[in-house]
Amino acid sequence: MTIMIPTIMMAMEPHTKIRYDFAMSSFSRMYGVKSISASESHSRFCKKWADTGDENPPSGTLTEVDFYFRDLWGIWGEYI
Repeated sequence: MTIMIPTIMMAMEPHTKIRYDFAMSSFSRMYGVKSISASESHSRFCKKWADTGDENPPSGTLTEVDFYFRDLWGIWGEYI
């Protein structure tokens, strides 16, 4: 793991940090904490999603939330 992830987290506004954590928790449920903690691409993706702010966080069951982020990763992931 590199220094990038803590640097990203320290520079965030509180509202953005909450959104970032929300997205990261979804990926951690799907792929495991160790895998996601070491993934710079997932961290960048979650930061981008948190920064957009124009999308409301998904609601519903955890499974629905996880599918939302999985589908978004399929769209955005290759560009991050």
